[in-house]
Amino acid sequence: MKSIRYLLVVFSVICWLPIGSSFAIAADSIVMVVGDVLPLKNKVVWRNLVRLSERRSGENLVIAAAHDRPKLYGGFTQRAYQQYGKQAELIPLAEQFQEFSTDFKYLSRDDDTISRIRAAASVFFVGGEPQRLSKVLIGRDGNPTELAGAVQQAYREGSLIVGGIPGRAIVSTLADPLHALQEGELGDDDYASGLDLLANDWYIDQHYFGRGRFATSLVAMHQFGMQFGVGVGLDTAAVIHGSAVEVLGNRGVVTVDLVNSTFEMTKKGLRIRNVRLNYLENGDRMDMKTGSVTAHSSKINGFELNASSTTTSKEPLASSREMLRPGELVRLMSEALDSNSGQAVGYALHHDSDESGFKFRFFTRESSRGWLSVDDDQERMSLENIYLDIDPI
Repeated sequence: MKSIRYLLVVFSVICWLPIGSSFAIAADSIVMVVGDVLPLKNKVVWRNLVRLSERRSGENLVIAAAHDRPKLYGGFTQRAYQQYGKQAELIPLAEQFQEFSTDFKYLSRDDDTISRIRAAASVFFVGGEPQRLSKVLIGRDGNPTELAGAVQQAYREGSLIVGGIPGRAIVSTLADPLHALQEGELGDDDYASGLDLLANDWYIDQHYFGRGRFATSLVAMHQFGMQFGVGVGLDTAAVIHGSAVEVLGNRGVVTVDLVNSTFEMTKKGLRIRNVRLNYLENGDRMDMKTGSVTAHSSKINGFELNASSTTTSKEPLASSREMLRPGELVRLMSEALDSNSGQAVGYALHHDSDESGFKFRFFTRESSRGWLSVDDDQERMSLENIYLDIDPI
């Protein structure tokens, strides 16, 4: 139980979607945040996607402009819709003219395309580079194009929006996490404007388990004034409805709460205190407004882990010298809860030095807990209220 295994898990279709929110969005508005490219075999996500798209009549439209091969991967998505019982149409939108022989600047103000998007049952954005998608949807002045405005209107009127750039801002997949922590902010080339579908204090990352993305996200959230974050892993989706988040798929989602966090810029870099983290898997739910987590019934009926009451321990701290490596974030969150010391430590060091970089200390409090279930030798875990401090060293 000392590690999280990312295993293929298929649960029953989940129908829980609470109504009502304190946020100023339409009651029927739903975004399905997908971790990069959604595989065809992910039945639990695709079946829910199709079910949610039926809430509104209209076309199912695919936009693959974020991908470097939009025609090919857009076609894959069309076939996925068809396999799960729906037809979908590919909008010929791409940064490169050669892909469709159409100019994205023309399509961004084409009346027919805009009308189709406004009336769509679902708009599916194929995964890829978020900054590429921002370029074709957002004008140089940072304001949404008419095409982006059509997506916003479709969302408000009940269309299902899948993937894309739903937040107010998105971070480039090329952003360097160590540089961001050292400088305390992202450079102009490291971020771009999003569609601004969600509340302004929500940050969304659909490549969250890539190298060091969680660290970059903390810098971005502080810089943009965002208090809540949702980071999605590959082969996974987070359904956001009002303030509620529900996880579907085969890997996991991390939620971030900075309401009580502090940020201080020092000579060596950014010092961060009291970041609250949760790790959720398929069927787990969270209300971002209240912070409450509801684990899937298979875990609630399994085994609950609580923070250790031990105040001193000679047990060696679980540690990592490769804190930015994919998988280390969740592993150390788990180790902090599953230890007598209630702590785990990771380090991210600069390439040219073994002495300077950043220290990441994960720790628990009385409210920290987790749920574990083992079914057919497959171990699944959810984690609630694991805290993180980051110090430059």
